[in-house]
Amino acid sequence: MDISFKTTEGRFNYRVAGLIVKDNKLLIMQDKGQPYFYVPGGRIKMNEKSEDAVKREIQEELGVEVKVNRMLWINENFFKEETSEEQFHEVCFFYLVELKENEDLKGNEFVVDEEGKIHTYYWKTLDEIKYINLYPQFLREKIVDLPLHINHIVET
Repeated sequence: MDISFKTTEGRFNYRVAGLIVKDNKLLIMQDKGQPYFYVPGGRIKMNEKSEDAVKREIQEELGVEVKVNRMLWINENFFKEETSEEQFHEVCFFYLVELKENEDLKGNEFVVDEEGKIHTYYWKTLDEIKYINLYPQFLREKIVDLPLHINHIVET
């Protein structure tokens, strides 16, 4: 069971996200019909470690195995989703991950159909990221200087 629930005040999500950086490019994704981009990841399941969740989510979304390098950020994010206008309170653990040996992803842009949800993935240079409508917003600046220790970031 995913740790996500709706209340009269909005929706709570407990998430993980995996940053895959290769050749000075970050893998980002966009859902069909959405005006924004984000990094691969998803909700953590009850009784699941966040590190296991990021591996599982990337396997489900991209069909590849990753090795977790380290946790970078814990992000508390309070936002209104652009399309649905639903209010969110989200806690997300951001991990730096790398593709395992013999794993690769197809080209600079590719589409994945995940059970009817169409995701388009893009490899964007770290310089391009600052000009993209990427959420959470702190990633646009922080991606060029990854922390050596876990940082806590709150966005409202």
